[in-house]
Amino acid sequence: MTTRTVRMRKKTLARKLAEQESAKKAGEYIRWYHTRDMPGSGIKTRLACEKGAADELHFMSEAEHAVFLEAWWRSCVVTIFDQHALDREKTQRAAASVNLDHPTYSGTREPAVLSTDLVLVIRNRNSYSREAWSVKSASGNGTTPLTRAQQIERKTWQDEGASYRAVTARGMHANRSKNLAWIFRAANETVGRDLTEEEVAARRAIQILIRTRRSMSVIEACRYVDRWLGLSVGSGIRAFRQLAGEKRIRFDLETVDPLQLRLEELWWCSAHKAR
Repeated sequence: MTTRTVRMRKKTLARKLAEQESAKKAGEYIRWYHTRDMPGSGIKTRLACEKGAADELHFMSEAEHAVFLEAWWRSCVVTIFDQHALDREKTQRAAASVNLDHPTYSGTREPAVLSTDLVLVIRNRNSYSREAWSVKSASGNGTTPLTRAQQIERKTWQDEGASYRAVTARGMHANRSKNLAWIFRAANETVGRDLTEEEVAARRAIQILIRTRRSMSVIEACRYVDRWLGLSVGSGIRAFRQLAGEKRIRFDLETVDPLQLRLEELWWCSAHKAR
């Protein structure tokens, strides 16, 4: 927990608890923290995603953003909860069972509400399970001991039958994170709408070039498609990103610049496959 979270005012706490209770009765989900709740606390991100349990996902750091992208990329992940509030009675029992003092709000004995950064619902054939991820920014070798709050979180989730992971990430600096964000933006933009004729044509043309193993780079292929079909500039690149987001096109996500890859370095998947 940060200093900002333990200084929550009584009225704010009462309002948030009331919102949680109301949402629970209505069968809805409301995150515990919003990006606006933590002004000046670093780089924060809000984005829409079809896997999100709420209308938006709110990330309080670039590390959370990077870890979210890894979760989104997993085909088995069907729902993502962000800033998930834990029941205080359960966290107090968990704290007692592992012999730890439960965090309280500053200057009071009021038990603090602990929240987990990301909670994933995993589908494995006809069964479902949950994974709770607590995210911290990495430094040095990227390994840090669990904080007191994380230890209590872990015990709470284990008591619920869910798995728990303390995850570290170095923000959005890694090539893999940058490439996943690049793919995500294009794939996410197609959710809930039909593709245009131009998009369909560009995707079909990119597919042909990759499957016939034409000797050219990705950027050359995308520009060729634009000229060949008389499409607006950038249509080929957008099609490539959309197909990559659907996992029909595969490439090494650690690459510095996917557009500089040769077509023979790509893999074409005729049908969507689980990662």
